[in-house]
Amino acid sequence: MEKNNKILAIILAIILVLLGGYFGYRKMFGVQKVVVDSSEQGKKISQYANPDAFITPYQLKQLMDKKADVVVIGALDPKKGDPAIAGSFTVWRPDYSAKEGAYPFGGMRCSVEEMEALLSKFGATPKSTIVVYASNNHHDAARLWWQIKMLGHKDVRYLDGGLNAWIGAGYPTGNANPKVTPTNYKAPNPSEELLAKFDDVVAAMNKKDAVILDVRSEDEEKGRITEKGAFGPGKIAGAQWIEWKNALNEDTTLKSIDELKKIYGHLEGKEIITYCQSGVRSAHTFFVLTQALGYKNVKNYDGSWIEWSYEHYQKNNPSAKIENGK
Repeated sequence: MEKNNKILAIILAIILVLLGGYFGYRKMFGVQKVVVDSSEQGKKISQYANPDAFITPYQLKQLMDKKADVVVIGALDPKKGDPAIAGSFTVWRPDYSAKEGAYPFGGMRCSVEEMEALLSKFGATPKSTIVVYASNNHHDAARLWWQIKMLGHKDVRYLDGGLNAWIGAGYPTGNANPKVTPTNYKAPNPSEELLAKFDDVVAAMNKKDAVILDVRSEDEEKGRITEKGAFGPGKIAGAQWIEWKNALNEDTTLKSIDELKKIYGHLEGKEIITYCQSGVRSAHTFFVLTQALGYKNVKNYDGSWIEWSYEHYQKNNPSAKIENGK
């Protein structure tokens, strides 16, 4: 009897470990299902400065059901195995980042020609409605939105709540990356108007009405941690800090216009450059500032902390001034 009890105890322990591992995996990688009131979501979006840059799951489902000229692209990390929106295409950062060796550091955007090739593969034309989405942390959708807008593409929309809200609405997933006839997509009006480069950031440091906005985590901003890819800890000297997540509700949808004004209202009318580790999270803040709040003079620093830390730590560039570093 005692031997049987020991065996049962061992089996129970193994089951508990396996269950713990499963739920830990789901917590780390699973899609957080959120249920959003579609009418309230639509009302919130209607109050943004540019409501046409946003779309709700309900509106997207209507477009797709009508067989409209809509190309839906999910920025989904394949390692996490999240189910894609049915009928959408999936990409991940290497698909729209610069090729290895193009820069002495990573994290930069790909070329206009490479973006054209990517959209051609998905059957897009300059007249297509392009909807971008992500899962859990929606900054990757905003990064994709930013890169497509730099092509001069008119109709690009961010799915509010992303895959989380889509699943919460009970809409279908799976059957992604459908076979389509490739197009020969050509950027309608490629421009770097939305882009900040290293020299732009240096110049902004000496302007009274310019704000360099650090949107990373507090540990990064304080120099307590250095994320992979950067060359050392710290922040750009004089940068203000507002973590990108402040713009989100708990359910990962964007906050209301009034809530966003409370967070970012003091920046209105200023020249703003957003940055993070590699221009992804900062693309989200850029999107919020320009499309939800309607701020005009905003740019996203593509090189962000990776490039700035490279200039400071590797090249000893005196212009790359930092705080909270070594």
